[in-house]
Amino acid sequence: MKINFKQPRYMLPLILLPFLCLFFYAWKSSFGKEAPVQQKGNTLQDNVADVSQDVKNKGLEDKLDAYRKQYKDADGYTAVGEIGEEQTGRQNVPELYNLTEKRMLDSIEREMKRKYGSSISEPRKTNTSFSDPSPRPRQVRNYDPDRDLATALSKLKQQPPAPMQPTSSAQTDPMKIFREQMSLIDSMGKANDPDYRSEQAREKAMALAEKEMRNAKNLSVFKTSASASLFNTISPVTEGSFIRAIVDQNITGYSGSRLRIRLLDDMSAGRFLIKKGTYLYAQITGFTGQRVNLSISSVFQENNILPVRLDIYDNDGLPGLYVPASAFREFSKALGSDASQGLTIQQQAENNNQLVMSMVQKMFQSTTTAVSKLVRSNKAKLKYNTEVYLIDPEALKNTQSKY
Repeated sequence: MKINFKQPRYMLPLILLPFLCLFFYAWKSSFGKEAPVQQKGNTLQDNVADVSQDVKNKGLEDKLDAYRKQYKDADGYTAVGEIGEEQTGRQNVPELYNLTEKRMLDSIEREMKRKYGSSISEPRKTNTSFSDPSPRPRQVRNYDPDRDLATALSKLKQQPPAPMQPTSSAQTDPMKIFREQMSLIDSMGKANDPDYRSEQAREKAMALAEKEMRNAKNLSVFKTSASASLFNTISPVTEGSFIRAIVDQNITGYSGSRLRIRLLDDMSAGRFLIKKGTYLYAQITGFTGQRVNLSISSVFQENNILPVRLDIYDNDGLPGLYVPASAFREFSKALGSDASQGLTIQQQAENNNQLVMSMVQKMFQSTTTAVSKLVRSNKAKLKYNTEVYLIDPEALKNTQSKY
């Protein structure tokens, strides 16, 4: 839609607008001013409020006279009187036994003294006022303190010494207890982490697979020539060398990726002959420094799966393929991981928006976690036509032991 400003309904208001502004300014500056408010009479109040007649008739007094007049009826006592000593009543300790129990204890004591008078001391004095009905002997017969002491010592010598209870002299190290507690708390925290549990499961599976591979019976693999398959063929004995092969594809490999390899020499796995040109498949088992470790665990030949164990060596004589480290890759990996870990959503929603914001935050956290894992994961680019060597570790160990 186009507006034609040349029409009169658009042009006339624009022409009249400056005149209206001038007219309003002139009116405001001359007739539109507010008249100042004029106050009539004297605005300053010169009268003071009147006081009562008592104040008017009262004469002036100095401070000392006023003080004496105020306290002329005082008795001179202070608010804090003398505190005397606290009179505490004597507390009576209650008796533990009633009269019936006291009589029973007295009778038991008399009976024990009558029966075992030579081995017990004088009875204790009771607080009862009851008389002893049984006649007391004037002296205890057959009572010799030296003899009783010797008898007690002989009994102590005859009794075997009681086993000493081991005392906990060695105090437990508090730092050791603290470390154990912290390790327990750490293990409990990691047990709830899904990443840690998946890592533990992966390590356990890899250890189990390695153990099974180590315990499995593998076929011996060695290099051979094509004439070995001929019947009654006589050839000069030659020293065995390593099996040559090449990488037959371009891939960006991660841990566990498969790599196709093509044989350049004939080799034998047990009684099976594997000719050159056959495709073998290796698996990336790990990354160490600037090298990619690969191994071959099985070979499919003539509808048979042959269990073997072959490690791949590079031309420099070290296990694995040499992959130069990329400074840009290391920088991008660190930058991506730091950036993905540092980004968070700090926003609090209310009412109906709280559910939406929590869902967005969870999605963002899961996305950043996946990105950081992908960035931090090890990877390597393996090029086609890279020459490698296939070596049986057991055969290599036996050969090196003969050097």
